Amino acid sequence: MEVKFINPFVVAAQTVFKTMLNIDLTLGKPGLKEAKTTSGDITGIMSMVGDRKGTIAISLREKGALFVFNSLMGDAASSIGPEVVDAIGELTNIVSGQARKEFEKKGINLKASIPMVVVGKGVETNFITNLPIISLPFDFSVNNGNGEVMHLDFSFELTVPGAREDLIPWVLLTPAFPPPRTACS
Repeated sequence: MEVKFINPFVVAAQTVFKTMLNIDLTLGKPGLKEAKTTSGDITGIMSMVGDRKGTIAISLREKGALFVFNSLMGDAASSIGPEVVDAIGELTNIVSGQARKEFEKKGINLKASIPMVVVGKGVETNFITNLPIISLPFDFSVNNGNGEVMHLDFSFELTVPGAREDLIPWVLLTPAFPPPRTACS
């Protein structure tokens, strides 16, 4: 993967965390992610289409997610609940938007889906691209100086010429158990 496709995500994550949360992110060693599972306890996922297609996922451990929620909302949460889920979805949307802005500067136009948030560690995800998943670990400190990590994972490839992008599912989630049956199923 060319660095011109990695840098917009680095710039976006660091810019959003600094300006909106007053949190300094330090990029760790980027790598290829072999496990097709979520990296943290809560993960925001979005697909992007346009000149390229791909998926972005932002994962945090519970402690990091609560700190981000408290910083973003100015409110306290003691566990992952609906408000924290919404905040991580919004954070994913904002980082994605900033990354798309950075890509536009390079002449790459992208649109994004509505974020989906998954709660649970090790949930299987399938990025529907042929390229490997790049994982960008960002370190940051919480209130007491303890370190936390935000993982920004993404996969990107050229859009298939002539393909109906609106018909291609970008992320498939495979739950560890079947969904509950309803009266209609």
